[in-house]
Amino acid sequence: MKLVKLFSMAMICMAIVLVSCSGEDGEQGPEGPAGAQGPAGADGADGIDGQNGTHGEDGMDGMDGNANVQAFDIDMSDWGGESTFAFDLAISASERPNYAFLFYLELTIDNVSYTHAVPGKVPSNPVVTDVLYSNSDTSPNAFISFTNLNGLPFVVPEGFYDRLIIIAAEITSVNGKASDIESLKDELKAAGVDTNDYNAVAAYFGLD
Repeated sequence: MKLVKLFSMAMICMAIVLVSCSGEDGEQGPEGPAGAQGPAGADGADGIDGQNGTHGEDGMDGMDGNANVQAFDIDMSDWGGESTFAFDLAISASERPNYAFLFYLELTIDNVSYTHAVPGKVPSNPVVTDVLYSNSDTSPNAFISFTNLNGLPFVVPEGFYDRLIIIAAEITSVNGKASDIESLKDELKAAGVDTNDYNAVAAYFGLD
């Protein structure tokens, strides 16, 4: 009899426990902290480099600067004075066809120095100058002539000129042939340089 009562009591207690556990769920609790980040994966292998692009076509070079432009002075202070002044070009005969030349005569009037281009007119005088030169090694190989306005020879007085300035510019055109003096003058004119003005030409070529 006692065993039956004990069994009955045990069953009642179990039922109470089951009823208590079968109630409604409570509210969801706060979210927990995020877990630690896992180890980073290894970097992938580098891709293959692309091929280099081809170079563009080279542009045509313009005229070189000072390296291909030279200036030479010839002292005329001891020249006796005639209607022709003979001299030698400093550029060798074999190289002369590759150069264009500009010539300037310097003189002093009333303690003021003047420089005029050849061919050209002498300042304050009815005298015209011209220049001729040859592509040979004979000496002399260049000449400046002096004439009046009628084309007759003009004898320059002794000591009239101080010096002759020669600018030799090596200017080769695209087709490989030497440019002539007109090409040089055209370039200077396009740059706004007066070829009759020695100082402007010297500044353009960096010969100051």
